[in-house]
Amino acid sequence: MSPLAYLLALALFPQPLQAQDLRAMFFNPSTLDPAFGEVEVEIDVEAPEPVTVDLFVDGARIGSKPTPPFAWTVDVGRENVEHQFKAVIVGRSGVTKSISMSTPAIHIDESMDVNLRQLYVTVSNGSRRVLDLAENDFRVFDNGERQQIVTYERGEVPITAALLIDASESMQGERFESALRGSRTFARGMQELDEAKLVLFSDQVLEATPFTNDPAALIDALGGVEAAGNTAVNDHLYLALKVLEARQGRRVVVLFTDGADLLSVLPMRDVLWAARRSQALVYWIRLQEQEGMARFATAWRGPDANAAEIADLEKTVRESGGRIASIGSVGEIESAFRSIMDELREQYVIGYYPSQERDDGSWREVEVRVARNDAKVRTRGGYVDD
Repeated sequence: MSPLAYLLALALFPQPLQAQDLRAMFFNPSTLDPAFGEVEVEIDVEAPEPVTVDLFVDGARIGSKPTPPFAWTVDVGRENVEHQFKAVIVGRSGVTKSISMSTPAIHIDESMDVNLRQLYVTVSNGSRRVLDLAENDFRVFDNGERQQIVTYERGEVPITAALLIDASESMQGERFESALRGSRTFARGMQELDEAKLVLFSDQVLEATPFTNDPAALIDALGGVEAAGNTAVNDHLYLALKVLEARQGRRVVVLFTDGADLLSVLPMRDVLWAARRSQALVYWIRLQEQEGMARFATAWRGPDANAAEIADLEKTVRESGGRIASIGSVGEIESAFRSIMDELREQYVIGYYPSQERDDGSWREVEVRVARNDAKVRTRGGYVDD
C-alpha cells in the first residue's frame, strides 16, 4: 500500500484510541511534601478526544470533572499520615487510564526527634477579638524562619486550668469573697471536656481540689477556708506549672493575688525557668493598686530585689502568651475571670513541627503574624529547645 493510500485509510477508518494515547500527571500536590488540611489537587491531561477525570483520595471518591481544569480542593485532615491520590481518566471512546501518587507522612524516628509545638493565639482589634481568620491568614516564625502550619483549630481544645487564689491575711473580707465568686464564675464556664483544680494558698496550701470536670466539686470546695498567713506567690505558681505538666489539653494558670511575694523559697527566676519549659498559659488578675508596689522591702529582699521579682512575674505572664488583667476594684474580679474564659474559647490553636530543633537548651523565639494590619497578635513568646 502506498503512503498516500495508508493516510487515506487512516482518515476513513481511524484506529481505536489506546491507553497510551492518554497522557496525565499530578501537577499538585507534591510527592515530597506531607499533606495536611485543605490540599489543592491539580491533574494535567493531554488527550486527542474529550475525557472525564474521576479523583479518589485515600480510597474515597471525591468527584468527577468532564472538562478542564481538572482541579479540586480536598480536606485530607490533620493527622500525620501518608495520603494516596488516584485519578481515573476515561475518554469519550471508552478507553481508560489511571494514575496514582502519594504524599509522605512526617517520619519521626531515632534520628529525627521532632516535637509538635502548639500555639494558643489571641487576635484582637482594640478591645474586640478578631474571630474570622482562616488558616492561610497566619504566618508562624521560629527563630525568624517561617514554619509550615500542620494543625489549626478554633478554641475547641479542652481547657485544663489551675486556679491559684491568694488566701493570705490581707485577703480577708470582701477581697476573698470576690475571689471565690470569680472562681465560681470560671468553673460555671467549663465545658464537658474541660477540667480544673483549685488551690487556695497563703504561705502554704490551705485547700486544694483534685482536677475535676465537675464545676460543683470546685464550687463546694470554696467554703470553709479562712484567709490567713502571708503570701508565697512564687512557690505556688511553680507548683501549679509542675502539676500541669502531666495533664492534657490547653493548660492554663489563673492567678489572683492582692500582694507581692513575701515568703517564697523559690525566686521568680526559677518559676520563669519552669514556665519557659511549660506549655501553660499564665494569667494574672492584678489590682491596679499593686502596680505601685515595686519599691518596698521585706525581711528577705530589698526594694531592688522585690522590683526584680515583680518584673520577672510580669515577664513570665507575657512570655507564656497569657496576660495581666488589671482591675480597679474587687468588684471587677468576677468579670476578669469571665473575660479570661471567654478569651480561651476564642483563641486560635496552631501547631507546627520546628524545622531546626537542636536540643541544645537554647531559647527559640516564636512570632505569629496575621494578614490584617489592624490586628494585634498575642501568643507564647518562645520555648526552650531541649
